[in-house]
Amino acid sequence: MLDSLKHKIAAWMGKQPCIKLFVRHCYASDASGHKERFDGFSRERCYQNLIQTIDASDVDVTFFLDMARAHSSKHFLKEQQRFPVIDIHAGAEGASFLAMLDYVLEQKMDPETIVYFLEDDYLHKPGWLPILKEGFSIPSIDYVTLYDHKDKYALAEYKNLHSRIFHTKSCHWRTTPSTTNTYAMRFETLKRDAAIHRAYSEGVAITKDHAKFTALTARGAILISSIPGYATHAEPAFASPCTDWQSYFKD
Repeated sequence: MLDSLKHKIAAWMGKQPCIKLFVRHCYASDASGHKERFDGFSRERCYQNLIQTIDASDVDVTFFLDMARAHSSKHFLKEQQRFPVIDIHAGAEGASFLAMLDYVLEQKMDPETIVYFLEDDYLHKPGWLPILKEGFSIPSIDYVTLYDHKDKYALAEYKNLHSRIFHTKSCHWRTTPSTTNTYAMRFETLKRDAAIHRAYSEGVAITKDHAKFTALTARGAILISSIPGYATHAEPAFASPCTDWQSYFKD
């Protein structure tokens, strides 16, 4: 109740929470190396898409580069000077997430700051920043993803899935049971749920993201996704519907 009141007061005062974006990159990934990709896919193109769709006045960006399997000192992130790049030595997705989590939790941020964790194989539509902010204008929402998972519409295990539907000024939203390790929350929410975020990445090569969000839901947390998606994991079979994502990889 108190948190909801705080959010309403912030909205009445015209306060727009700052977005802190933390992006993980690596030289090689066992977690995604086997996945089908769009023609022309590269992580550098995903990076270029991100840079083209952000306004630096609205978001602070920090990159993490896992050097554990580096075959050279060259990487496209090192060629830019606009945003900081933090070298880590993790060697696996789970360990890299924990390194990022530890760093973020040590930062001093306003509790209302939106923290967005992003993996290196995502695309975003232009205009995604204000849409992400709109998601957090819905009372009692804890987590927001811009990825509208296609599997939630197709897989047998979700045949009887029920969702609550919301709308904001520009977009519709649905509750969803889980997402990948790309999602956003307020800093106060991250601190509250830090033990769960840590537990599902410790001792495993790849974060158990579905189990993590199942555990968060069991604690009463609410996750929503935009419909249609304003972002997608760059995997054609599971890409957000209603958008020609392949065109984002064309010259």
